[in-house]
Amino acid sequence: MKQGAKPLRHEVRGVCVRLAVALATAWFGAAWAQPATTAPIALQGNGPYYRLALPLGIYAHAAHGDLRDLRVRNAAGTAVPYAWLRNEAAAPRFTSKEVPIFALPASAAGAADTSEDASLNFRVRPDGSLALARKPARKQAEAAQWLIDASQLKGSLLQARFEVAPDARGLFAFRLEASDDLRHWRPVGDEEQLVRLAHGGQTIERLAVELGNVQARFLRLRWSDPQNGAPLTGVAIDSVQEVEPVAPLEWPGALRPERCGADHCDYALPRGLPVESLRIDLADVNTLAQVGISGLLAAVPTVAAEPARVPRNPLYALRHQQRRPAPSSSSSGTTGEVPLLDMVVYRLAQAGGEARSPLLALDGTSYSHLRLRTSGPVSLLGATPPTISVGATPRTLVFLAQGGAPFSLVWSAIPEKNTVQGGAPGAGLTLATLMPGYTANKPVAADQASVTLPPPPVAAVDAAVAAAVQLPVPTQPDPSRKWWLWGALGVGLLLLAGMAWSLFASLRKDRAAAD
Repeated sequence: MKQGAKPLRHEVRGVCVRLAVALATAWFGAAWAQPATTAPIALQGNGPYYRLALPLGIYAHAAHGDLRDLRVRNAAGTAVPYAWLRNEAAAPRFTSKEVPIFALPASAAGAADTSEDASLNFRVRPDGSLALARKPARKQAEAAQWLIDASQLKGSLLQARFEVAPDARGLFAFRLEASDDLRHWRPVGDEEQLVRLAHGGQTIERLAVELGNVQARFLRLRWSDPQNGAPLTGVAIDSVQEVEPVAPLEWPGALRPERCGADHCDYALPRGLPVESLRIDLADVNTLAQVGISGLLAAVPTVAAEPARVPRNPLYALRHQQRRPAPSSSSSGTTGEVPLLDMVVYRLAQAGGEARSPLLALDGTSYSHLRLRTSGPVSLLGATPPTISVGATPRTLVFLAQGGAPFSLVWSAIPEKNTVQGGAPGAGLTLATLMPGYTANKPVAADQASVTLPPPPVAAVDAAVAAAVQLPVPTQPDPSRKWWLWGALGVGLLLLAGMAWSLFASLRKDRAAAD
């Protein structure tokens, strides 16, 4: 029996070793594995190149804020080549120009007369600009609406900068419409305001209005209260010519402050979201405060990744030409607070409605948090802290439909071991590599593709919330996580040792009984 017990003892020992290896493998696999998730891509046209605009919801899915883990795969599961659009396109060209404006008449009731064909009042010169065919209003102060001639501008219209009479004070609400023939008009945005007020010893002036990259030859301004219109003296329009079309801004939703200190409030942002526009909504009426807005960069380890996204917010470039670009959050392993803007935020009740702070243009950098710092106690922002909304332009990629359809978008994939020229298989290429003969001064010729993302998994939502709870801190090894992992592994080994001991004890009893 002693000779028979020895092989059994070795067999038990081998079982214990295999169980330990299996436990360790399962533990570390569960700790570090990142399951891949896919979404089908719908194609329009014959290709072979397709342009795919990614919904902002992709940041809630992807493993990395810079989206370097994204892949496009064909029906066989093979990664197909793709490149990020606009990273290499030619720099936009800006134009700022004073444009002609014309006062249009009011109806007998004093309201803006939209029934009359505006083209009857004008003739078109050979260069496409307008000239008066008949006098549309007796006095400019009596104008219920204004026609703005933007026919000599090229590209997209970014913003209109209005000039009003020096003594004009008040809140002047209006709506804008666009047309190419003076007969068919389409709305441009929602109701806007021109503001010039004196409040608490401060002068508040808002005479610039964003035009949302509209392309039109003519604009029509209609006062919401024709009896209380501002006396306009001039209009200048800033326009931009870009090789690649600009996608409209998307707004994920209002954000409440994560925490407020004595003189600031911090707002956690969706991870990786390139912030290009900011709206601050004060909760209390008749609130005015001077604030400084800054971005907080999360500390991330330096990694070799594809080229960083080029900030493409032309309004920021126009308004802050002297401001140095913010450092990239992926280029440094340290945290930092980056000053962005200093401004007066307000929400004031006026006879014509409420005057609110305008939208703010930012540079498109990704921050972990935005900070609103007050020049005094944070209660200057009101009894209830304000909410903010951030706008971003969706990123767009171009891919080659190589292989068979259907194609799918894949993210959060486990990194592959094999590399080609130092890059992961399927990673983004340059446009010149993807499309031989590509030049930065011509738009990319590609058909359209679209993708519908699934709802983010609960685990991803919980992880995003947990990450948002912590303000960015310098990246340091987490000893608690290290000892926790070692402790869990130790407990598993102790359990295995107990099982082995129990088996050996059972063998001894059996041998003693046999003797």
